[in-house]
Amino acid sequence: MSGWFDLVTDGADLLNRIGQRTVDVFRGGSKLESGGLVEQPQVVLKELIPMAHSRVFVRMAGLSGAAAVIMGAYGAHGFRDDKASDLKMVYDTGSKYHIIHSAALLATPLCSRPHLTGTLMTVGLLLFSGSCYYHALTGNTAVRRVTPYGGMLLIAAWMSMILP
Repeated sequence: MSGWFDLVTDGADLLNRIGQRTVDVFRGGSKLESGGLVEQPQVVLKELIPMAHSRVFVRMAGLSGAAAVIMGAYGAHGFRDDKASDLKMVYDTGSKYHIIHSAALLATPLCSRPHLTGTLMTVGLLLFSGSCYYHALTGNTAVRRVTPYGGMLLIAAWMSMILP
């Protein structure tokens, strides 16, 4: 029984040391050990942050990708022929951007600021592709005013990927 107790005690001690090391790195300070000043190793912040928080965008990418396939299939097979060809082109543009940015949303946990990138891309995708779909299906042109804002948010999402 003492072997298990030692193992648990050693494991708890290790976790405490890791936690202390993480706190020291966040503080940016050095630590005195064995009478000498020892610099803490530089730890990349994104390695310390659990990726579980940014994986919500992977789930959103799955949902968005499924919706993109459904909308693309509807555009290819169910879009009425009596609609003008320019509305079909608007629908196809929204569909293309939808599938491309659904795939790009998968990469957001790899960015240095995944919440920023994922939020910009998700909102931009909803505004851009959503307004294209709505306009093409209803013929209502009023909603087209938000399409450029969606496009700007998509551009901002791509640009946020290069932030340090």
